[in-house]
Amino acid sequence: MNVEQMVALVAEGESDALEFKVSTGQLKPAFETLCAFLNKSGGAVLFGIKNDGRIVGQEVTDQTHLDIANMIAKIEPPTQIDIDTIAVEKIDTLLN
Repeated sequence: MNVEQMVALVAEGESDALEFKVSTGQLKPAFETLCAFLNKSGGAVLFGIKNDGRIVGQEVTDQTHLDIANMIAKIEPPTQIDIDTIAVEKIDTLLN
């Protein structure tokens, strides 16, 4: 996913196939939602987005990537999940 695609997706708002989480501090409920999406027809969980659609971003560290990888490893049966990281600076430029 690129910046333009993410901004367009956020503009659509949350739905039965799209969930916003303000940070990976909400990782467990995010993965519960992701598992529900996997049991239906798919979907996406976006971090760094408030429920009202405001893009706030999140600092992403090696630990953040490790935490996400560990959650993905718990999903049974194993599945392919795409993870994209988008620099907030690029989003600020696009929105202004």
